[in-house]
Amino acid sequence: MQRADRISQGHLDRFGAALRRRREQEGISLRRLATLAAYSPGWLSKVENGLARPTLQLAEACDRVLTADGELTALARVTLAGVTWSFPPAQLPPGDGAAFVGRAAELRALDRMLDRAEENDAPFTVVVDGAPGTGKTSLALHWAHSVRERFPDGVLHADLLGYGPDTAPAEPARILAGFLIAFGVPTASLPAEPAQLAAVFRSLVAGRRVLVVLDDAADTRQVRALLPTAPGSAAVVTSRRRLTGLGGIARLPLGPLTPADSITLLQTVVGTPRVAAEPASARFLAYACGHLPLALRITAERLAAGPHRMLRTLAADLADPMGRLDALADGEDRECAVRSVFDTSYHRLTGEAALLFRLLGGETRAEVTVMDAALLSRRPVAQVRRTLETLADEHLIVETGPERYRVEGLLRLYAMEHAARARRALERGRLARA
Repeated sequence: MQRADRISQGHLDRFGAALRRRREQEGISLRRLATLAAYSPGWLSKVENGLARPTLQLAEACDRVLTADGELTALARVTLAGVTWSFPPAQLPPGDGAAFVGRAAELRALDRMLDRAEENDAPFTVVVDGAPGTGKTSLALHWAHSVRERFPDGVLHADLLGYGPDTAPAEPARILAGFLIAFGVPTASLPAEPAQLAAVFRSLVAGRRVLVVLDDAADTRQVRALLPTAPGSAAVVTSRRRLTGLGGIARLPLGPLTPADSITLLQTVVGTPRVAAEPASARFLAYACGHLPLALRITAERLAAGPHRMLRTLAADLADPMGRLDALADGEDRECAVRSVFDTSYHRLTGEAALLFRLLGGETRAEVTVMDAALLSRRPVAQVRRTLETLADEHLIVETGPERYRVEGLLRLYAMEHAARARRALERGRLARA
């Protein structure tokens, strides 16, 4: 077919496929659509099969008949803009490379999940969730770099700022606009409505192999419109929250490193000879950091900054649990501190959840039952059960068994700090009233 315009066959095919999909969803025959939209069946057939160029008037008429909420009109604008894919987007930021440590089991699991989706010709989405500081972003980026060659049509990346300390979570519409621009859609042709942006994005990536990496998601709402839905594409999402509302997606919970991998991380940053020279101190540092990658890297960088610094000296600094979080901070970067990272999760809790988290921090028992927590908070059992589930979904506590929960590692120290602060505030209030 000879063409004088710049519209690629691929874009005509995408518009035609979207029109056919909408028509079949509504259960309307091509002839019936032609009658309702006042176009000839032959012309609509050519448009559906990518043999004719759609017009805005045709798209608007079909939108109206098929109640497509402007999807077809938005896609027609993009199609008529002559979008060209001169090169696939490659938005993936650098990973840790050789500095990445451990997570062999998790990487194998991600590979198996992707292989299974490809075998079943299904779209693939996996959510990597876990407590703050567990290295979710590092894992996602490392894996994405390892499989990027399997996605020749592009790799997209977005920081969703779900738990940024000073910023609101990114709006999906802004992220979608960036994705479309990366694929060559002119800014002037971008749809105004978020739903239309999502529809155009899905249509543009349909039939292509694209990987989408969505880092630090706040909730399900933020993610849903950003996921490719056609077979062949994949998405990996990181979040501190269990995004149970997505449904039908794979989950990979991420916990602390193993003790062996914790030592390997210290060796990678500090140097094997220095770590091998003080094995007992290295083991204690790994324990004191809760085997948390963020804490381990802060500790390791502090040691690496001074070639004469001894592991035993830093181990002594971390020996006092009540001062441990003070030591686990980067002096230059306020955000690179374990306490600051925990803060961004804690400050997003409801008042009820924050109260229960503080109460658990004041508990001497390692584990509590739902009934224990109800007695502590003086709240109904059913209400406390829901609050505990919320804290577990935020990965601030761990569900250890039926109706049993625990605050682990450095998060326990953090909860204890807030419990002590609340007690002091209560005492000051009592003194002020006396």
